[in-house]
This record gives sequence, structure tokens and C-alpha cells, in this order.
Amino acid sequence: MKLSILLAACSLFISAQASANFITNGDFQTCNFDGWLLDADGPIAPADAGDFTIVNNNGDCAAQIGMTELGAFGGFINTLFNQVNLSSVANDTELTLSFDWVFSGSDLQEDEFSDLFVFSIVDEFGTPDEYFINFEDGSGTFTTLFNKTLDIFTLDFAMWAGVPEGNPYTSFLTIDNVSLTQSTAVPAPQTSVLLALGLGFVALRRAKHNK
Repeated sequence: MKLSILLAACSLFISAQASANFITNGDFQTCNFDGWLLDADGPIAPADAGDFTIVNNNGDCAAQIGMTELGAFGGFINTLFNQVNLSSVANDTELTLSFDWVFSGSDLQEDEFSDLFVFSIVDEFGTPDEYFINFEDGSGTFTTLFNKTLDIFTLDFAMWAGVPEGNPYTSFLTIDNVSLTQSTAVPAPQTSVLLALGLGFVALRRAKHNK
């Protein structure tokens, strides 16, 4: 039994080392925007940042971006973004990025004139690389793999106002469980760990034999 506990503890330690999330507050479980920045595209931003809210479902929180204030203040884009610093990660390291999303509204026209949301990775010079664009009702989990080439970049979740038709500025985007992890295989246990397990096993067998 004691050996099983020791094995489990070592396994959890190794797994934790291999799956650290580089995103601060990616699951929004602080129930606020700690670690995130808001960009409201109105003429008096950031005073018109009322479109950014936290959805709290009995302590299970997520971020939501709306468009009501965006339309009232004459803007076109609301963006929620997170700055990532990977200077400690070797270049060409494979990374896994994922997030959960829900998109809905009354001005989703199923074409390029619709309200839409765009997910981009933006480099330190402000150049975006668009990974995901959606202008239809829906939900899902977006996942992609890419190799690390930048030390500092931002993850941008942007709501774009389309050409008004019907009920403009009524769309909502909900984002949760944003994660960025190294997708390399879990490394084999180090020799020191294996040696400790072996010595522990011998000690347990000896103690059992002496009883």
C-alpha cells in the first residue's frame, strides 16, 4: 500500500511538471479579469468597457464579451486579450492551445456581413495571425498545435460588429478554459526517482520480512 502511494505521488509530480499552463487565470476561476486586458474600441475607451462581464454559475466562472456598449459609443471591435511570456521556453517547442467558446446573437447573418468573433495570436509588433473566425451561432472547443517562435505575444479574442441588420450589437461571446501547454511527451522518470522507488521497495520488503 505504501509503495502504491509513493508511486502515485511521483506520477503526479512528473505529470504536473509536464502540463503547466502558461495562461494566467485562463479558467476565470477568480471570477474576475485578473491576468487579462480589455480593449473597448469606442471613442472614450476604456470608459465604455461595460461589454466585458464575468458569467458566474455558482462559482463556475467564464468571460463574456458583448456589443451593447460598442454600438452605443460608435466602436467596431471589443477585444479580450492575455499577454504571454515564453522567454523561458526553448524555440521550436511544440505547444498546445485550447479554449471553450459559445457564440450567439440576433445579427448573425451567416456571411461576412455578420457580427463575428476572431481569435488571433498577435506578435509584439501588433501583427495578428488569425487562427479562428466564426460568424454563426455555435459552441465548441478550439484546439491547435504550433511551435514556439516568439518570446512575447498576446492571445486576442475579438468581437467585430457586422453590417447592422435586424438587431445589431446583440451578439455575445463566452470564453472559458483557455490553456497553453507544452505538448511534448511526458519525460521518463529521472534516475534519481527510479532509485528512490527501488530503495523504498527494498525497505518495505525487508520490514515485512522482519515482522
